[in-house]
Amino acid sequence: MDGLVLRVDLARNRALISHQAVPGYMPAMAMPFRVQNPRELQGVAPGARVTFDLYVGKSESYIKHIRIRDARRDGATDFQFPTAPEQLSVGQAVPDFALTDQTGKPVRLGDFRGRVVALNFLYTRCPLPEVCPRLAAAFLSLQRRFRDRIPRDLVLLSVTLDPQYDTPPVLSAYASSIGARWPFLTGSPDRIRETARQFGLIHWAEEGVIVHTSATAVIDRLGNLAALVEGSSFRLEQLLDLIGESLGQ
Repeated sequence: MDGLVLRVDLARNRALISHQAVPGYMPAMAMPFRVQNPRELQGVAPGARVTFDLYVGKSESYIKHIRIRDARRDGATDFQFPTAPEQLSVGQAVPDFALTDQTGKPVRLGDFRGRVVALNFLYTRCPLPEVCPRLAAAFLSLQRRFRDRIPRDLVLLSVTLDPQYDTPPVLSAYASSIGARWPFLTGSPDRIRETARQFGLIHWAEEGVIVHTSATAVIDRLGNLAALVEGSSFRLEQLLDLIGESLGQ
């Protein structure tokens, strides 16, 4: 099976995972799974994309052989992206940053303390429909599902990886074209790079495109990194489950 980890309960040897459907047995859903060996959960954190084996007996069920997928380079099988040494771990405080939204207004992460923040990185000229457009579509799904919680309890933020082209007017036109009602942020290339690397993103310009890894971060009400989802090929329902769990639904 494969799934997205929503919560890890080390005290009870359990993990809440939003998993794929098992044909003929159970639909896709968020479900708590027990492990027999607590060491199976070492290194597993909310947002991790995992594969695992599910065992079902007459009196008990459990999972084992949990493997964390390296999903940063979804679809890129012939290239190994470097890692960002500045990357935060789940549970760490996220340093404040200041960027500029599509209206030209300065925005600080600290402005949203007390609310859950979902943060992703994309750019408007991205030529690959399965990457940046898919990340934007995922946030559009969040916008629809949690419309009654935005922005009083949930904040969506998208940061451009192409700040030299993605000026506030460009970002404003892009947001309008897709029906997005959340802040799209830009800033100096150095500030963007510093912010992106905190969430493990690596990016650079090459032959007119931005080569980059992908990640979606969830920051809790206290300003700590609650989950980090690598890649862009997660199922939309999994991200909805993760945000619902972060909001306490």
